[in-house]
Amino acid sequence: MSRDMNESSPCRRMLTIAVVAAIMPSFALAEVRVVTTNPTLADLTRQIGGEQVHVESLMRGPENPHNVIPKPSFVMKLRKADLFVHLGLDAEPWVPNLLRSARQARLLSGGTGNIDTSTGIVLLEVPSQGGLTRALGDIHVYGNTHYVLDPLNGIVIGQTIARALTRVEPRHASLFDERARELERGLRELTEKLTQAMEPLAEARVVTYHRTWPYFLKRFKLQKLDEVEPKPGIAPGPRHIAQLAEEMKRSGVGLVIVETFSNQRTAQRVADLSKGRTVLLAQEVNAVPGVETFQALFQYNTEALLAANRELNGTSTNPPATEPTR
Repeated sequence: MSRDMNESSPCRRMLTIAVVAAIMPSFALAEVRVVTTNPTLADLTRQIGGEQVHVESLMRGPENPHNVIPKPSFVMKLRKADLFVHLGLDAEPWVPNLLRSARQARLLSGGTGNIDTSTGIVLLEVPSQGGLTRALGDIHVYGNTHYVLDPLNGIVIGQTIARALTRVEPRHASLFDERARELERGLRELTEKLTQAMEPLAEARVVTYHRTWPYFLKRFKLQKLDEVEPKPGIAPGPRHIAQLAEEMKRSGVGLVIVETFSNQRTAQRVADLSKGRTVLLAQEVNAVPGVETFQALFQYNTEALLAANRELNGTSTNPPATEPTR
């Protein structure tokens, strides 16, 4: 044997490493590549998949999920994906054309890699058949699509993701199942804790800007008085704003909930006219600074509402923490 190939040579060491890597169990390095439409689904996928997944979200967080403009980079990400996780229904009308551009049959609707997280969700605001017209505004034909804003729906979504990951990487099925169970335990505990914290606002009426919040309001026992938009997706005019402010004053309602993609100046105008307060809530993970997990989303939103209510009633001027407890 030549001197270059003796046991201490760099060549020999590199050869040994290559051989060991080749005979190691392939599952040790396995990684399922997942692309999600939004950061909320990305976070839930990470919580279920752990180190066995590589997850990328197409959306950043603050934008309107219905009006995303796809980028060429989206197509490139999808072409490398094993799974595509999305909200389903008609929540993301930009998705079908994007999937066709990616040219991956498994990711198309009905494909093994196309994961619709609305499966198993009890939908709210399902319109009656035959009553749908464009005159009603931006109505979703299958029901309200913002179901991720009920923390307990995160349990159903987690189970859907766990099943999908198991199909792709069955050797880690027990891990995915245990993480889904752990997510369920944590979300039930968190929901009970936050529901108790929200008792000062139980059955309180609020105004919302867009029809984003029915699942959140129902879970935390809030009532909707009206919406800033006269119809979903329709910008309000001065007359509607004035009438809404008068309605709020007559009803004693002072909180106006607005999401990051809606017109915050208009929401503030309604609040000013009614002597109320606007509350900017996170409709999505990463929609506002500090909301980096599904759990933090609800911690932040409940704290923001409670703080705004205290401020409205003159008992506190302290805003909620921008870095919610995780």
